[in-house]
Amino acid sequence: MPSAELDTATPAPLSATLNRELIGLANAPRGEAVAALKALRVRELALIKQWQLEHLGELTGNDVCSAITALTDALVRHVVERAFARVDAPADWSNHVGVFAIGGYGRGEMNPGSDLDLLVLAATKTPQVWLAKGYAELQALLWDVKFQVGASQRNLAELERILQEDFVTGTAVIEQRPLLAGEVPQRELAALLERFRAKRTLPFLRYKLDELAKRRAQAGVSLFLMEPNLKTNPGCLRDVQLLRNIAFMVCGSRNLLSLTDLDAITRADLLGVAATNDHLLALRSLLHFHHGRKQDVFQLADQVRVAQQLGYADVSRLRAVEHFMKHHYALVLHVHQVVELTISRLRALGHLGRRPLLILSRRTLNDDFSSVESLVYLAKREFWTEPDAGVRLLSMCRQAQSRDLRLSIELQRTIKANLHVITDAVRHDRAVGKIFLELLGDAGRVHPILVDMHNAGLLGAYLPEFGNLLCLMQFDSYHQYTVDDHTLLAMKNLDAVAQGEPSLPNMGRIFPTIARKDLLALSLLLHDMGKYMGRGHVARGAIMVDQVAKRLGLTEAEEELVYFLVERHVSLSDASRMRNFHEAAFLAAFAERMGSVANLNALYCLTYCDAKAVGEGIMTGWQESILGELRDAVEGQLLADGSHHASRHERLMDAFKTAGIELSAATAFLGELTGTYPYQVVPAEAVRHFQVLERAKREGVAIIHELKDNIIFLTAAVSDRHGLFADVAATLTGHGFDIIDARTWIAQQGIVLYSYRLATIYPARIREPELWTRFLTDLRAVAVGTIDGQALLERRRNTVLVNKPADSGFEDPAVKTEQRTSDDFTIVDVHTKDQVGLLSRLCRAISAYGCDISYSSINTMGDVAVDVFYVSRAGKKLTDEDAEGLRQQLIGALGLVTTA
Repeated sequence: MPSAELDTATPAPLSATLNRELIGLANAPRGEAVAALKALRVRELALIKQWQLEHLGELTGNDVCSAITALTDALVRHVVERAFARVDAPADWSNHVGVFAIGGYGRGEMNPGSDLDLLVLAATKTPQVWLAKGYAELQALLWDVKFQVGASQRNLAELERILQEDFVTGTAVIEQRPLLAGEVPQRELAALLERFRAKRTLPFLRYKLDELAKRRAQAGVSLFLMEPNLKTNPGCLRDVQLLRNIAFMVCGSRNLLSLTDLDAITRADLLGVAATNDHLLALRSLLHFHHGRKQDVFQLADQVRVAQQLGYADVSRLRAVEHFMKHHYALVLHVHQVVELTISRLRALGHLGRRPLLILSRRTLNDDFSSVESLVYLAKREFWTEPDAGVRLLSMCRQAQSRDLRLSIELQRTIKANLHVITDAVRHDRAVGKIFLELLGDAGRVHPILVDMHNAGLLGAYLPEFGNLLCLMQFDSYHQYTVDDHTLLAMKNLDAVAQGEPSLPNMGRIFPTIARKDLLALSLLLHDMGKYMGRGHVARGAIMVDQVAKRLGLTEAEEELVYFLVERHVSLSDASRMRNFHEAAFLAAFAERMGSVANLNALYCLTYCDAKAVGEGIMTGWQESILGELRDAVEGQLLADGSHHASRHERLMDAFKTAGIELSAATAFLGELTGTYPYQVVPAEAVRHFQVLERAKREGVAIIHELKDNIIFLTAAVSDRHGLFADVAATLTGHGFDIIDARTWIAQQGIVLYSYRLATIYPARIREPELWTRFLTDLRAVAVGTIDGQALLERRRNTVLVNKPADSGFEDPAVKTEQRTSDDFTIVDVHTKDQVGLLSRLCRAISAYGCDISYSSINTMGDVAVDVFYVSRAGKKLTDEDAEGLRQQLIGALGLVTTA
């Protein structure tokens, strides 16, 4: 196929030679024609891709989709004409049969990987012999040219019957556009659709709204997922298409602007929807072109690349991708809100059934607001001119909350248009501050009213520190939601705790003892407010507490509690993952930092609500139990009594007894694992450790594994030797396992216990017994030195990785040694980008420096490793000089240029 220059002067940038080339193929043999059409399609798509990348600042998503649609039209028309010519169709066949583009193709919104949806419609009742043959040839040709085809052939009566109940087909046909169709097929299809509108609007709309509810349920709890699906997530392409469907069925036009007929929906609203649609189409084309296939999930790595392509820059300590995604989330939020408003108007105007008799459910909330069907509406238009409108507005929110009412979407929009009533005087009004604290203190129903206030812009207007977080992403491949949405989900978790839903150990007893639930909720609302300026948010957020406290009129003691909770909000989480928190020196220092059991309990609750809101599946049962153990240990230290240790021992013994383990054997087992081991494990875990240790005494190596939600919990016991940890880690990595968490203990008989939480690059094979047999065989060989662990690691390096976390751009690697926390060990903290074989490399470097690892805590957070090692040499902690030497050894092993 000859090369061609891209003509950017034409609206649809096709090669100047394309039409001539298609004409030249009219009489070519079938095989030659198919090969040429495939080559033409590949060539033209490559040119459109080049055109988009070279003119990103000038082109819209509609421009690109129009170009792809124009290319598709040219090829499809050629194929249609060839197919019907092959079966000797009459010269005027298009007056009897119409070929229509439907669905996304009908809208002219073709992305590179889009399916090709066609309708071949017979406008006459008399069957045409040539039609069936021509349709079959058409489908075969389209598949041969490598189109992903969804085609159907119907006559008018058949199509009309189908549309009565098959609303999936109806949705596609609504978007019809003639490709090769005479006047008769076009007129008949238009009349059919008008009859469809007249008869089936109500059931069609109900079906589409049910479909919307299911789509939202599948998308999860948040509008602001970090890796959104550009097609199906709330506010994305499917929602725009829904608005077009509603416009056609209710207003008789596929033009979005016709929705202004529903009242309260403005032209500006709909132009904003169109702009979002254009934005989403542009992103989708970029994804399809880059991946060479249909790709609708906007992954973190794609976000980084696209932000750079679009010219976003790092500004105000936020990365370019964070600025770009903030803009993206604002756009889809607008579409989501217009969809909600449209649904509300459909109900109010009776398009979803009998028009509601509002007077029957109308209730007066106060002189300014009333409620209808549990939704609050403005009762008088002149409200916004009242001198104390801001105060009364916030007071209304508290009243609505106390009656379990929600703010209507109409009221939210009106509030957003009148946020000028929230002045500095309102923000500093102590009476308003008291109302806001009452709102936050109504534990169990705080989240709904805060969501409505946030959607209306009211929460950010009253509390600007929270307003800074609007649609702000936190690009770390660990958090799954934007900062504002994460915080509101944390408030939802707090409501769940107040309502008695299962949470952390003993929370049902602890939460009622928290005296100031309003201050706990305020602290949770503010805990991430420092993120609006990027990393280092904990210290920055703590500094900001003072200004909020002054505006709300908090006393010194109240401010001190909020400051403590914001400034320490990661302390429990970090200690549970990164420290042997039962060691006496650390426990004493940590308890001193907590100050009181009341502080500890409030922080315990905040930590749970925060951690659970990071994302689905992030807070595991293991982590919950460890947090519970940490809280109990710190409480025991604060109360300075021995009851905690005794009750722990009793619980362990009960677990051993239940498992059929004799008391003497259990006591001997605990004697082998001295120190704080009994306080680092839950009873069920100790039983597994006993079982695997006993087996290892006989066989040298033993493992037990469990699978929960595609995560492997592995317990292993291996006879100890110098450098063993590195080789065990290499063996795991070589067998395709990724280490998410790990802890280790050494029994007195010289056997090391390992407790791992693992993922795998071979998820389909983890249930196969052969995999575990091979792993155990290799682990035995590595334990005695007959196989080199490094060789197994190299095998993994040559494996194609799947489901690799996106690059978060983590640029703050650090290796630190800490000498004060432990009396017996030097603590090594490593924060660095995760990579294949990292744990093995770290352990090998520690062993090479002549050190032993007594305890470790290994954590993977997205693509960042947070690893902690308790090390010693000859049974003693390192000198300061040796600790620095080990630090430099690890820096060299990691290949870091600079580190803290």
